[in-house]
Amino acid sequence: MNIRGLQRFTMVDYPGKMACVIFTGGCNFRCPYCHNPCLVFDPESQPLIRESQIMSFLESRVGKLDGVVISGGEPTLQPELPEFAVKVKNLGFAIKIDTNGSTPDIVISMLKAGLIDAMGVDYKGPAEIYNIVARSKIPDLAARVHKLLQYVADHHVPIDVRTTVHRELLSFDKLKEMRDELDALGIRQWTLQQFNPVEIISDELLTIPTYTDRELIDMARVLGGITRVRGLKGLYLD
Repeated sequence: MNIRGLQRFTMVDYPGKMACVIFTGGCNFRCPYCHNPCLVFDPESQPLIRESQIMSFLESRVGKLDGVVISGGEPTLQPELPEFAVKVKNLGFAIKIDTNGSTPDIVISMLKAGLIDAMGVDYKGPAEIYNIVARSKIPDLAARVHKLLQYVADHHVPIDVRTTVHRELLSFDKLKEMRDELDALGIRQWTLQQFNPVEIISDELLTIPTYTDRELIDMARVLGGITRVRGLKGLYLD
């Protein structure tokens, strides 16, 4: 496993569980608002953490932590992921995978094998512009993500579906299309994440005003279903 980061404790990344987060290097997306650009473009810039070090750490946390979040980057690009997950599960930890949904067959295979207990999926945009928002050249990308979400909904897998929202990338009409797509897939709970102006891939977004918190809240209400908001910054100006 190409492991390039470890957060030793979190109470927010795996809802309902005390967990740690493992970050893998490399990604097949170039989302402009990504806040881990080093893991996308230059994972080698971050210290490599050997799998033996991770397992030693986890062994010391048995009975203290409930779960392990495997994030990135995009963890499903790691060929060793299923084997690594088996080792983590054998220690008694629950596993949550944060994925961009581009490799549904890998994730579904791991779900069927009982190697994934919960998921987080970043839903980038409506199908017609999915590749534009993700800056990906995968030709059937939206269909891949939909396949995964459909499976998860059909099998009642705990999932956090979230979308980072910036005015430059997603209009309200596009968000409405996304709500309709998620409804059709059987995904009711959806979280709109306020854009976070930190170190990101596209500095251009930092110079363009995004929605205020009030606008984001109002849009969530109009979109209906179980649409929530996260990451509010206190920007309530009209």
